[in-house]
Amino acid sequence: MTTGPFRRAGVEPIRSRGTFADLRRSSSRGRSGPLSVSFVGRPDWDRPQVAYAVNRKVGNAVQRNLLRRRMRAIVSERAEELPVGAYVVRSTAEGPALDFNELKVAMSQALEHATSSGSSQVGR
Repeated sequence: MTTGPFRRAGVEPIRSRGTFADLRRSSSRGRSGPLSVSFVGRPDWDRPQVAYAVNRKVGNAVQRNLLRRRMRAIVSERAEELPVGAYVVRSTAEGPALDFNELKVAMSQALEHATSSGSSQVGR
């Protein structure tokens, strides 16, 4: 794991099928308002990996894409303080109703709950 000033900023998308399987088995979850976050710690990675799950129940394509962009911006803003690992961020149909600041608060709380719930490392 790279630490200190050499750690790269930002997040990257999850590309591994195994990582998604680990996230499904993970018990580290956090929920706040319409958002829920699943987390698996991976201290050997150099930065967090994130996937966004926004299904058709959330709204039309314009609403889903706007919500996804907002969530991506919030997570990117917090990338340096996030524990390194894999995250899946989900939204219910109420997600688009929140303004950006309300979404930011809900995301912060959901991330905090997910990452503070015990040991969540899965060996791979």
